[in-house]
Amino acid sequence: MTRHPTVLAALRLQEPPVRQLLIVDDYVPFAEALACRLDIEPGLAALATTTIEQTRAALRDQHVDVILLDIDLDGRDGIELADEARSDHPNVRIVVVTAGRDESRIVDAVRMGVSGWVFKDEPIEHLLAVVWGALRGETWIPPRLLTYVLADLTAAQNERAEQEALLAKLSSRETQILGYLAIGMSMEAIAGQLFLSRNTVRTHVYNLTRKLNVHSALAAVALARRAGLPLPGPARLDLPGIAGRWR
Repeated sequence: MTRHPTVLAALRLQEPPVRQLLIVDDYVPFAEALACRLDIEPGLAALATTTIEQTRAALRDQHVDVILLDIDLDGRDGIELADEARSDHPNVRIVVVTAGRDESRIVDAVRMGVSGWVFKDEPIEHLLAVVWGALRGETWIPPRLLTYVLADLTAAQNERAEQEALLAKLSSRETQILGYLAIGMSMEAIAGQLFLSRNTVRTHVYNLTRKLNVHSALAAVALARRAGLPLPGPARLDLPGIAGRWR
């Protein structure tokens, strides 16, 4: 039976999309060999780059679904490149493919948001499983490295709990002023926004730094940001027809 052309077109539209992989490794034979091997897999297409410049150009010129990245690249830290790529292309997945055994690097990679960590001496089937998992939104961390990741997460949670406890000591006015400092307002601008004198604002800033056990307004802002202090919306400065009372 002959199918109508529109039926054939509909069937073609239902075919799963080909996912584009970008292999980034400054060891040319490895990068090209891995790209050739992955390119023959159904549903995948692979391209190799071996320098930072080539990688940036590839990301700029075409859609990439997954980057397979060595963390020691072209004399630079590959994790920094991964952070740059994620900033410019938030939907790209990154899988680290490395021969390095420096366990401390896994913590930085997880913080940056990598989807997987695979050693170069592992079977290609394992790498493929991690790649397809990354495309589904999954994350793979080698079990022996989970200790470092979990320890870092626990330390971060404890630090944030301590910071939140310090912020809870602030008065509502101190919290308000800290929020304005965190969005970059000067003390003079805060004084105008809240109809306070500059000396009153300075006193509040001094008091909140003491309660937070920091030595400057800048350090207080850094603590507030780490603790996730909600920031105020845009300041309403120089509103006409409003007479402020200074106190």
